[in-house]
Amino acid sequence: MKIVDVRTTELFYPFRENVHDAARQISGRDVLLVEIITDEGVNGIGFLTGLGVAHGSEIPVINTIIHKGLKPMVLDQDPFTIEKLWQKMYLGTTRYGRKGAAVRAISGIDMALWDLVGKTTNTPVYKLLGGYADKIKVYASGGFYTDRNDPAELVEEMLSYLNRGFNAVKMKVGRDLKKDIQRVKIVREAVGSDIDLLVDANEAWDVGTSLKFIKGVEDYNIFWLEEPLAPDDIDGLVQLTQRSSIPIAAGENEYTRYGFKDLISRSAVSVVQPDVTRVGGISEWMKVASMASAWNMPCVTHAVQEVHISLVTAISNAPMMEYFTREHYLQTFLSDLFIEPSLNEITDGYVKAPQKPGLGLEVDWELANKFKV
Repeated sequence: MKIVDVRTTELFYPFRENVHDAARQISGRDVLLVEIITDEGVNGIGFLTGLGVAHGSEIPVINTIIHKGLKPMVLDQDPFTIEKLWQKMYLGTTRYGRKGAAVRAISGIDMALWDLVGKTTNTPVYKLLGGYADKIKVYASGGFYTDRNDPAELVEEMLSYLNRGFNAVKMKVGRDLKKDIQRVKIVREAVGSDIDLLVDANEAWDVGTSLKFIKGVEDYNIFWLEEPLAPDDIDGLVQLTQRSSIPIAAGENEYTRYGFKDLISRSAVSVVQPDVTRVGGISEWMKVASMASAWNMPCVTHAVQEVHISLVTAISNAPMMEYFTREHYLQTFLSDLFIEPSLNEITDGYVKAPQKPGLGLEVDWELANKFKV
């Protein structure tokens, strides 16, 4: 079997209204579908997502790197030699890569290769990678800022997750310290003391501001504080983790095992969160998870539940997975784009691993063509 083509399809789906985290305005969902085509008629699929047009999308840049940089490296190669191909792509892009768009491009191809191997061997990817569990606990991710910023809407959203069976929820902070503390207070009072409450600051603060926030919410039993500092502020994360009464989580904006080596070996965080579309694909995600396991550290995920479900169920140190309900702004399009994803079914706060060969993803190409760029 040989790779005969790498195809990509660029999509953009506009939201009905803008949503915000502490760092950015998000006006839509842009997606890059990545297909590996073989000479035996078995193809693999992967995908990457972008930030939307409000801040300019990285997707066109990644698309260019795939076709002009990576595609020539993988054509005519055996798709089962995934580790060899990963190293070839990584070493071949170090002059303009190592982090950022080049590693994201590698991520898309690597993901599609694993899907192809699963389909060829008629095996779900989560079993190829270890098959530790057939289900995983999920936390409902949401609580974004909107143009209205109505506290009543925030509470209503959080309660809707509890009504659907979730026992863990996450909300955004990072735009106004005093108001954020109040937001956390009203959500905790609304959901009760037995629900795990996670908060995400999206790189908004420095160490001092983070400590003020932590002091302000200490009474509300916060499960973790996510990304309080810029991703490259490793020294700040070390200091904050040592001084914080709340566990610190980070890693969604880190790249490859080399970036995570510092986070893990220096105990800069309590929880690592590699993103399969950024870290270097499935191959690199699994290396980070193994490294975290050696430090007895939880490895959780960032978004992209369609792929991450196959990874967190493959390892022993993933206590749960980030999950966006199909009604959420960030998820509606993806839930419709992929036909019959098993993780649309939530039972007692858990979702099951896909049992179809590969990643279990099947693209609705009719919908994709409607939003093709």
